[in-house]
Amino acid sequence: MRRHHDGSQHNGPEEFVTIVGGSAEEISRTFREQGLAEQDFTIVHRIGRHRLAGPAGQDLLALFDGRQLVAATYTRRGR
Repeated sequence: MRRHHDGSQHNGPEEFVTIVGGSAEEISRTFREQGLAEQDFTIVHRIGRHRLAGPAGQDLLALFDGRQLVAATYTRRGR
């Protein structure tokens, strides 16, 4: 079991973190501020526009006030 600088432990299956924001700069800043690199997270794919989908009847765009969004997903492999 490995303890990270934030006190969390990791020894399970692969984990994912998706950061959603208004720009690539905002996402990169959030990644740095949360110390995700130090926690062994790496990007799955490039930062870009994402379409959010949900069950019928849910308006996910309302959660973000209709803003154009970009997102990036990062992963940490299980150990």
